[in-house]
Amino acid sequence: MKLTKIALAAAAFVGCNAAFAITASNYTNTGEFTGDTLNIRISGASAQDNGILGSALSLCTAGSLHRYAISNNVVFYCTPDIGTNAGQITVPAGKTKLAIYKYSSGGSYYGVGPVNSNTAAAGNSLTATGNQLPFLDLSLVNSVCSGANATTTTVTFNTTLGSYTNVACGTGAITTAATTYIGLSDVEPAFFSNATGNLTANSVYALIFGVPVSLNIRNALQAQQGLTVGSDTEANMPSLSSAQITSAYTQLGQTWAGIGVTSGLADDGIYVARRVDSSGTQKTFEALIARTPNSQGGLKQCSTGTTGFLAPDSGATGSNVGDASATCGTATPPVVFSGSGGGDVRNCLIAHNGAGRGAIGILTTEDKAGTANWRFVKVDGVTPNQAQTAAGKYRHYVESFLNTRTSGAFATASAAGYSAFVTRLSTDLANPAIIKQINGADQTFGPAGLMALFTRQAVAPALDFAGTTSVLPWTKVNAGAEVDNCQPPYAAGF
Repeated sequence: MKLTKIALAAAAFVGCNAAFAITASNYTNTGEFTGDTLNIRISGASAQDNGILGSALSLCTAGSLHRYAISNNVVFYCTPDIGTNAGQITVPAGKTKLAIYKYSSGGSYYGVGPVNSNTAAAGNSLTATGNQLPFLDLSLVNSVCSGANATTTTVTFNTTLGSYTNVACGTGAITTAATTYIGLSDVEPAFFSNATGNLTANSVYALIFGVPVSLNIRNALQAQQGLTVGSDTEANMPSLSSAQITSAYTQLGQTWAGIGVTSGLADDGIYVARRVDSSGTQKTFEALIARTPNSQGGLKQCSTGTTGFLAPDSGATGSNVGDASATCGTATPPVVFSGSGGGDVRNCLIAHNGAGRGAIGILTTEDKAGTANWRFVKVDGVTPNQAQTAAGKYRHYVESFLNTRTSGAFATASAAGYSAFVTRLSTDLANPAIIKQINGADQTFGPAGLMALFTRQAVAPALDFAGTTSVLPWTKVNAGAEVDNCQPPYAAGF
């Protein structure tokens, strides 16, 4: 879809009637591929959820999108934009509605293991071998996620892609096992599984990671470093060194004073909000930031050391099962919390801050704190934004992957409507103009989040080391023409 078309659609939305929006009550399919709704099922990295939401908005007729969610399980339901402009989505005959499902619980592994599997069985644990995950079921959403059991709001994504109706579902059984055909992983599949023979994995964009801390620690760092306390500007953004960060992530029982930070808190202990072992964010922090081995032995790793990332207090190592973020606000919280999704990490940081404790977490930089009680910090004095990443100064980013099943009875291309969708999604996620729209408003410290890859541009642009185009001028493609997120980046185009 051309950006001008997206802008026109957004403008049309301003005067649209709410009657154009379709709800779960409009879902009438009698089977996965039987009915007037085109079902698209995606699983994996929660860090890429913003990209899926932005792409969904660009694929849907303005004003028609409903987002239904329960925790890290989401479905986008709308009327597809099937006009005649070049690049718009192509749907099979008879399909007048579009449902894009995203199962993000547990993170990136679920964009690898189940997508690689040709077995029609449950795949929602690290020991399971099936390709089915408990996706939201629109027919159940209609009956369960309503009234007092649903919180409905109108959310403006940005001025270009417009708004959508968000429905946060309460408790209730609203999932049904279904096959996943598309997977997303923050890093290459080899970090999550040795069984990837059925997959085709293609890097789609760069994703910048950052180090978040509870607001009280951010403010304490500002005071200690002679910055304006409470300011969210880049100039007043405090910094932690790589050594301080590694100590916080690897030394159980470490204190803020122990790494040279004057917290001013009665409880000076460092509380860590990490992710489950199946998470791509966790794998990235292990590989690139903490420089620790892969928490799942026998899989790809970047470190040859023996000191590991802190294991969760719950003992849930090698697991996709996260802790409840509410425990971070209790009188006896876990020192090391493990969250199933990025939202769990954010909530844990907020809870620790509210309880007067200092915490450090792991997140991607498309997450925006807003007025919530956590903030990103610089690393070794370098801001985690597009400008510093493009300049080659900030290296904590990865090339993220779109994975499809290319063999067997469940091959992605064999499912109706999937080939056109994958082509369109892949194109969107390579387009720097779309990437800018997906990122939404800039961080207070400058544009961050996703960047388009130089290697995926149809016409090679000039290398932009200022980050103004959102095209990363560096690459991690190795001599074998494969992406290796372990290796240092080098200038693309040479």
